[in-house]
Amino acid sequence: MASARMRGRNWLVRRTAHRLRPELGELRHVAQSRHIFWKALLPCVAVGFVFGTIAEFVSPIRSTREAGHFNDPAFFALTSILTGLVLWSMTFLGSFRKLLVFDGGMVAKYSQASTRLVFTWSEIAPKTIKAVTTADGTDPERRLVARRKISLGAGGRNAVVFQSRGTFWVFASNEDPAPLATAIREAMSACGMPQAARAAAGALPAVVLTGPVALD
Repeated sequence: MASARMRGRNWLVRRTAHRLRPELGELRHVAQSRHIFWKALLPCVAVGFVFGTIAEFVSPIRSTREAGHFNDPAFFALTSILTGLVLWSMTFLGSFRKLLVFDGGMVAKYSQASTRLVFTWSEIAPKTIKAVTTADGTDPERRLVARRKISLGAGGRNAVVFQSRGTFWVFASNEDPAPLATAIREAMSACGMPQAARAAAGALPAVVLTGPVALD
């Protein structure tokens, strides 16, 4: 049974766990993936200044006694920077991802029912579950080649990949992939799928990728 102190178990995770409990059982593990797009900060602030400049010329001067455009440089700079920060904050929508491991399967993209992905253990090919990493710290997903591949994480130097419904799914993060792979194996075993659990045990140790690897 999931502990109330399980790391990463926020209100959205608790709501999802409550709604899916009849279908998937108890929540076992929460894998987290986060990637802050710091490189986008300066370009977003620059765009904010562009918008601020346009606003200065679009806004009419109310009186002939008033100064012309850019009469308040401090206000112009403040509003431009705030606009840029708002634009940058929109990148957070893809900066934080989680993969939930239940007794009966895994769940991703659960913020809305329309986007929620549910993978029951019977839908996952156990032998395709693999933990991968790279020696240089780059995202291993870039080196995984498949006809159909979809990312579930925000990126990182480690990843867990599995095949379901004819597609390879990759959850990349900077966390150690061992707890996620172990949680999957233990859940399969507890669910009465010992053969699948033994096959999933081959996910560890993580394979170090040095070049492109074909999954198909």
